[in-house]
Amino acid sequence: MATLEDLVGRSEYPGRGVAIGRDVDGVPFAAYWLTGRSPASQQRELVVSEYEIVVQDLAGGGSDDLRHYTAAIRTEDWVIVGNGSHVHELAAAHGDCVDLQVVLRNIDYEPDPPIRTPRIFAGAVTEGPELMDVVVGSARSYSADQVQHPSLFLRRSEEATAGVVNTYSGTAAEVVTDGYPIVVAVNEEWESLPDLLWNRLNPALRVALAVIPLHVETFEATILRSR
Repeated sequence: MATLEDLVGRSEYPGRGVAIGRDVDGVPFAAYWLTGRSPASQQRELVVSEYEIVVQDLAGGGSDDLRHYTAAIRTEDWVIVGNGSHVHELAAAHGDCVDLQVVLRNIDYEPDPPIRTPRIFAGAVTEGPELMDVVVGSARSYSADQVQHPSLFLRRSEEATAGVVNTYSGTAAEVVTDGYPIVVAVNEEWESLPDLLWNRLNPALRVALAVIPLHVETFEATILRSR
């Protein structure tokens, strides 16, 4: 089984990625990373509040739904992490006890031709040290007018594993869309992951990264890394 750090560093340009699982000690966590090619994409930061993490513009320009959005939402017993406006849609449905895999079927990929970036997400119910009903998935382009919705469901997340999905898997010069969720090994404590994952991202492209402990009820213990 590949490790989380191997997957994060596997390609030069992973775009945006999410992971959710339990570390080597069984502590539940989520992670979110941003990379960008353009100056506008690199002028972003992650802003953490009690129950939300927002991708925010640093350049003083106008809001752009493709680059600026709520990346994570949580309550006392569940969390949703993703790369766009669909995070709010998924969170609202989850709050109404609707199956996330069912909601996923109505989500489209990003309107950014010709790349057609996948919309990715990870969600789970949090019960102390446990992660239950874990879903990791995406809405990705199969063709210009067809959408695939690959997803991974785990009734319970095992220790030292995580579900992961990236938007891309190519290079900055040749973007390859991804969006296929997989399970990886997590061989470290969650506190070690921010530096470990940040150092595996290409320094020329990395923008920001958050590692979020989920055994507490808010995002305030989140560890950030940024340019």
